[in-house]
Amino acid sequence: MDGSSAKKSSSFEKLVIQNIENVSDLKTKLNEIISEGKNYEYDVSSCLKALLKSSDQVIVLLTVQAISELAKCPTKRETYAVKDVIQAILLMLNKEVTLERIDLIKQCCRALGNLCCDCDRTRKILIESNGIATLYNIMEISISQTNMPLNEIKLLTCKTLLNFVIGGQEYSESLVKGGLIECVKKILSMEFKKEQMEDDLVSTVLLILSVINDNDPEFLYDSNVNTAVLNILKETTNIEVSELCLEHVHTQAEHDTVKTLLANEGGVNLVCLRLEQLVQRLDSGELAADDSEVDTVMKQACDLIIIVLTGDEAMNILYNNGEGEVYLTMVRWLDSKNYQLLTTAVLAIGNFARRDDYCTQMMDDKIFDKLLDIFELYHGYSVRSQAESVEGAESADSTEGSVDANTACRLQHAALSAMRNLSVAPRNKRVAARTRAAAVLVAALPAVRDHHVAYKLLAAIRMLVDGQESVARVLAGSADALRATARWGADAHAGAGGEAPRLLAWLVRLLPRDGALAGIVQAEGCISSLVNMLVASHSVMQNEAILALTLLAIHTLRNTPETIDIEKSFVTQLISSEIGKHVSVLMETNCAKMPVEVAENLVAFLDITSKNNTIVSDYKDAKVHESLKKLVESRKDFSDALKSCIDNINTVISDE
Repeated sequence: MDGSSAKKSSSFEKLVIQNIENVSDLKTKLNEIISEGKNYEYDVSSCLKALLKSSDQVIVLLTVQAISELAKCPTKRETYAVKDVIQAILLMLNKEVTLERIDLIKQCCRALGNLCCDCDRTRKILIESNGIATLYNIMEISISQTNMPLNEIKLLTCKTLLNFVIGGQEYSESLVKGGLIECVKKILSMEFKKEQMEDDLVSTVLLILSVINDNDPEFLYDSNVNTAVLNILKETTNIEVSELCLEHVHTQAEHDTVKTLLANEGGVNLVCLRLEQLVQRLDSGELAADDSEVDTVMKQACDLIIIVLTGDEAMNILYNNGEGEVYLTMVRWLDSKNYQLLTTAVLAIGNFARRDDYCTQMMDDKIFDKLLDIFELYHGYSVRSQAESVEGAESADSTEGSVDANTACRLQHAALSAMRNLSVAPRNKRVAARTRAAAVLVAALPAVRDHHVAYKLLAAIRMLVDGQESVARVLAGSADALRATARWGADAHAGAGGEAPRLLAWLVRLLPRDGALAGIVQAEGCISSLVNMLVASHSVMQNEAILALTLLAIHTLRNTPETIDIEKSFVTQLISSEIGKHVSVLMETNCAKMPVEVAENLVAFLDITSKNNTIVSDYKDAKVHESLKKLVESRKDFSDALKSCIDNINTVISDE
């Protein structure tokens, strides 16, 4: 039907309605409109607006119901999103709530809810017409008047407010200021006390809380509201309601006060229990393993546990001197065959390991050994997935089925991070050094392909190397591991790319001046990795690179028959790595801000290496002497002895 025909038809339809004199016929016509609903093709808005003022209450009821149905259509919704309609409906809602008017109130709430759907014009009219206060009043009555059947009105009012608040922050702020949160809390508290909760109502008010939080991510609900949501989670068996509860506390747990609340009120214990129940239902076949809703709930619950543990106070509460129920659950889950529970447990241990005294206790309880076993197992899966993927396979098999690559990587990453945290304290390093950790981690290094895992593996090894010569010798004795470290040092990803040269620098510093250092010089890429570290953005890393290269220079540049081959290799690698260029860049970009200690160490390195003619030639080509002059000129805090040494180096380079 073209536009002209539609207009003529609508005009005729309005004429038909206006000329109906028999009330029964008018009711029939309105029921016809209601039946066709959003598919009703005529614009009879002027007729319906007039009928809203009818003295016949049945006609008024049917008219409101007709508007409610028509408003389901987006284009028709705009037609009825006007003050004449909305204010007339609000006027009906402002009258006394009686048993005789319950059906009318229901239809009024439905109409406003549908008119609010994706329609800012309706939302603005509601604000201008004090409509929110009217809806609050209806909600309060539906909550308090238990002697009337108002549950459906309560639900419809909540759904209307949900459609209203979805509009954005402007609308959620008006609801919060008007006192909606208190109404929501009352509803949740009442539902919690019921023997059978109304899941639709609970879901709707939880969605309102969720949308308010989405509109203002920093919004913090009163502790009573969060406790009410937690109570619903304790009682519900509905997956959708559980998901909404978890989503709410998950978002709120970004605030440390809520983390502490969840720890104190048994919220995390509850989540752990629910997770175990879900796993049992999955194992028994009661729930489908590929159910996306179940998977979402499990992921939210697992994430929530970790978020709460990032709060220091909450973490202390849940650890409870190693006797906390949540901590003991996490230890138990380290043996779980469910990947989500296992990953959560490993991540949780990493968070508990933020305190040295907890780390000591966990080391004594052999938690480090468990983490090492987990890493070794899932690293093995990754190695087999990589091998089989070449042959066309997708995953490796375990007793629980297939382990996908992402799961294996995530578990390795989490286990390595936790092991690294546990071995920070010197006492714990010594304990770890007596285990098979060094052998396992070093052996794994050449096979790692994921840069996230590589970063954590390198960091864990570096933490073990610190102060432990026995661990350093294990790494220095593996040419494959050294080459792998150097390979990651050239990686574009900041994590692994920054950690690899630091590990090499710590290794050089720790090893005695013997053949062990020769392995580092001979392993392809190690010297280049250290040279590149000279221009790192942090002075600590710059200094570590300078010290490592200085120690290597002292060991190799001895000009003796025994060291001729290693000296040649060291010099060749320095030149190919453009040592002169890197040193010049380091000085040019850090003239004024280079710490004196770093400058002194750099000058010591240049002094030692400038005794080799090949290296000096590279320095001259890179104009290192000019950079040295700029460095001295820009600094007033250099000692005379340091300046004198720099002058001597400049003379050597200039005269080359």
